[in-house]
Amino acid sequence: MASTPLFQPDFAAEAHTSPFLATLGSEARDRFQEMGFPSRRDEDWRLTTLTPVTGHPFARAPEATAATERWTLPDAVTITFVNDRLVGGAAENDLPAGITITALSSAAQSQTQLIEEHLGRLASFDDQPFVALNTAQSLEGALIHLAPGAILDRPINIIYATTGDDVVTYPRTLIVAEENAKATVVETFVGDGRSLICPVTEIAVGPSATLQHTRLIELSAEGSCIGSVSATVERNAAYRLSSAGLGGSLARTDIRVGLNGKGADATLDGLTLVGGKGQGITHVVVEHRVPNCTSTQRYRSVLDDRSKAVFTGCIIVAEDAQKTDARQSSRSLLRSSDAVAHNNPQLEIYADDVRCTHGSTVGQLDEEALFYLRARGIDRLTAEGLLTLAFAAEVLEGIPVEAVKSRLEDQLMAQLGPEITR
Repeated sequence: MASTPLFQPDFAAEAHTSPFLATLGSEARDRFQEMGFPSRRDEDWRLTTLTPVTGHPFARAPEATAATERWTLPDAVTITFVNDRLVGGAAENDLPAGITITALSSAAQSQTQLIEEHLGRLASFDDQPFVALNTAQSLEGALIHLAPGAILDRPINIIYATTGDDVVTYPRTLIVAEENAKATVVETFVGDGRSLICPVTEIAVGPSATLQHTRLIELSAEGSCIGSVSATVERNAAYRLSSAGLGGSLARTDIRVGLNGKGADATLDGLTLVGGKGQGITHVVVEHRVPNCTSTQRYRSVLDDRSKAVFTGCIIVAEDAQKTDARQSSRSLLRSSDAVAHNNPQLEIYADDVRCTHGSTVGQLDEEALFYLRARGIDRLTAEGLLTLAFAAEVLEGIPVEAVKSRLEDQLMAQLGPEITR
């Protein structure tokens, strides 16, 4: 008989001023209570150990302050939340016409139609317990709206900071890029102490629009993050996701992308760094729903100590989705004999005129390459670090914001040892 989780979400009535949000939250609460937390009997969760989440009495994070300067970006439009509360927003007069960046609580009053058309419509909580939990509990987050033809040449930087022990936050982001719009968005989720972050990001990329999306998770050794990204991509539109997860007891992301219009393209890159007894888990589903769409998945994991990484990537090609071109690559680097990696590529193809490929490898550092470096006077520890950095660089090079890429490289080098320098 399963034990009762110590984490019992508090579903006391929330003070929503929007009837739509109140109704949506109520429906999500009911659905979560029907499903409960997933277990290893659920196929998508059989390799995830949820004890870091269910084994602690997490409570809603209280109002707090946190130093977030470390995650600011030069020349970016920044909006900052600490423990689910807006602490710094973008000034309207600092934005070009047609671009809105604001808190969801405000948007529920001023952008009612937009919110009702998209919020909770892209990320389904029917079959995702943690999406249901977020939808039931979330009171705040960010709305980014790009009107038709709107272009922002500066990155939008959203910082969600969670601080405290045994606290939980529920960040929510909605990004709507309408026809011919273009923007770059960086989401950063940071947690200190023994905290839990349950974020949900919903994205609608309209016809011929381009969205570059970078998503970063930085956790303490005891921190956990279980989040989701759900995106739809319309005709001739492009969506690029670059994600990186650093540290934590459990960091899991579920990504669902639907290619809805001819000529749509999705490029998904991810890097997971995990050590100790931590878990880094990524589940990706890309649905090719119409003809002539392309997708690329490229995921890399670096494991130390007794950690575990899981990558499950599924490509679904509908019966009418002829001329699909879908590619997937997953590679895991084991820096310890006690680390474990599971790579699970999946294809569901119902059309006959397609090109779908996948490749998966799990292995340790190349001894020949190590020998080559050591023969040139480089000690083994430094050589291992250099090869690991080269392995991760495959994904890091695709990050569109140079300051983010440099910061991740610095953090990776710091973890690999002081001997590793640029």
